[in-house]
This record gives sequence, C-alpha cells and structure tokens, in this order.
Amino acid sequence: MTRLPCLLLFTLSATAAPLPAVQVRGSPALSPLMQRAAEDYMAREPGSSVVVATGSSAFGLKSLLDGNADIAMVHGALPAALRTSLDGGGRATRRIVAGYQALLPVVSPDNPLSDIDLPRLRAVFAGAIADWRELGGAPGAITVLLAPPVGATGQAWRDAVLGSRGRFSPHGLLVSERDWAAQLAGHPGAIAIVTADELGPGLKPLTLSGQRADIESVRAGRYPLRIPLLLVVPETPAPQSAGFIRYLEQRLRQDGGRR
Repeated sequence: MTRLPCLLLFTLSATAAPLPAVQVRGSPALSPLMQRAAEDYMAREPGSSVVVATGSSAFGLKSLLDGNADIAMVHGALPAALRTSLDGGGRATRRIVAGYQALLPVVSPDNPLSDIDLPRLRAVFAGAIADWRELGGAPGAITVLLAPPVGATGQAWRDAVLGSRGRFSPHGLLVSERDWAAQLAGHPGAIAIVTADELGPGLKPLTLSGQRADIESVRAGRYPLRIPLLLVVPETPAPQSAGFIRYLEQRLRQDGGRR
C-alpha cells in the first residue's frame, strides 16, 4: 500500500446517503486552495466528501492514471513521460489552470543590482555570465545557488528559468538547506531564485525589466517568471467528482485566476 505523506479528510455529516469521496491528490502547492474549496463545497452539498492527499505532482498524476484519484494537483507543466502516458492511456484528460506561482531572483541586500532582464538572468544561471561586472556591478564572481532540481517541480522550475532545453551552470552551487537568507549571507556574491512564499528578510528581490511580481502582473503574464498550477481531470469525470469539478471551475472564474 502506498504511504501518503499527508492525508487530509474533509467530511460533513448529513441525513442523505453519502456519495463516494472525491479523491484529490498531488502537489502541496495547490493544497491550501483545494482545502478551502473542499470545505466550501461540502458545506453547500450535504452528503458529499472530499479527500485531499498531498505528496508530489507525479504522485497525483500516477494516482489519476491508476484510477485512484479524480483530480491530480500538478505544480508546473506536465512531465513529458507522464504526459505521454495520459495522452496514450485511453483515458482523455483536460487541464484546468488554477493559478500561477511567481519565481523571484534574489541577491544579498548589499548587492547594488536592482533589476535584470530575463535573457541576462538565464545567461547567469546557464553560466554564460559569470561576473557581476557584466551586469554593471563591481568585478566579482557570481555564485549561482541552486536547490536540487528533482521531480516534476524541479523540472518546471528549470523550464521557467532556462527554457525547456537550457542547462544550469556546471559551477552552480547545490544547497540542501533552503534557508536562502542564510545562504546569501554566507555567499555575498550569490544569486538565487525563490518562490514568493520563500521571500523574507535578508533577501533582496530583483525586478525583471522593471516588472514586479505582484498578483496582477503574474496572473496576466506581464511578469514572465512563473510556474502554472494545474488541476488535471478526466474529460468525462465520475459522477461523484463532476459536481466538485464544476464548482472548482466556477470558483476559479469568479476569483479571476488569482493565486
């Protein structure tokens, strides 16, 4: 039996005979959104239940393929291997964009750089630009800090930063602890890319060609460095999940895709 890293069960007692639970599995990046949606939906629909299990995007997609999930939560574009399995498995699916997660380049607060364009940022992370002097700063080596790019999330992160065919600098420094403020304090000449949730004191975010990563600019695509948050569902969902999927789509339309 597969062990679920985290299992959250939402139920609502009712006099009506309960429907089978809607199974939602996948990336924790979508978990808060789905938890709120599950609670609200069950308050509206007595007798319904929704189970949200978080693990990884691959976990959610494989569960959907195996028939053990009604909805897969996916952080980033679908991995090629799983996309092939979904498209060729005889079970038609569709993707619902639930929102986007912004990625922010950050440097030490003492670094004079405040803005960079996406081509130069990609060149830095690919190793083609290796000295701050090439970005208008004082001479000094640029240290590229990288979290281990593993799984579907790592693939999505790499694609957003470098493009689908890009490769990180061979001189990049892999860090196991994602305490980015401490990492930058220990490497004053470093640069990293963090999610909006990881931004905090000790990190100076750079704008991209003058564009800040605010909610509206990320949603509209004016801020270019973002990862999609997807819900993958069967083209013809099971009866117990069809109503919840319709509710989700209505909720997302009313929300305007904000995330």
